[in-house]
Amino acid sequence: MKKFMAWLFVVVLVVFVIDWGVIGMQLLDNNYDNITIGAYIALVCWVILMVCALYRLFNSKCPHCGKLRMSRGEYCSYCGKKIG
Repeated sequence: MKKFMAWLFVVVLVVFVIDWGVIGMQLLDNNYDNITIGAYIALVCWVILMVCALYRLFNSKCPHCGKLRMSRGEYCSYCGKKIG
C-alpha cells in the first residue's frame, strides 16, 4: 500500500503541474472559457495530494514500539532501536 500511495502521489503531482501549466497558457492567450474545468481538476489533485501526505505521515511507525516517527532517521526517537 505504501508503494501505491507513493506512485499515486507522483502521478497526481505530475497531473497537477501539467494542469496548472495548461491554465497558465489559457490565461496568457486570454481564453477564459475552460479555466473552471482546470481549476476543478487542480482541486481534485490537491485533495488527493493531501490525502497521500496524511497517509504517509500517519503510517510511518516504528516496527519495534509502534509509535509515530516524526523524522526519517535510522533510529527511533522513542525506543532507540535501529529501523531497517
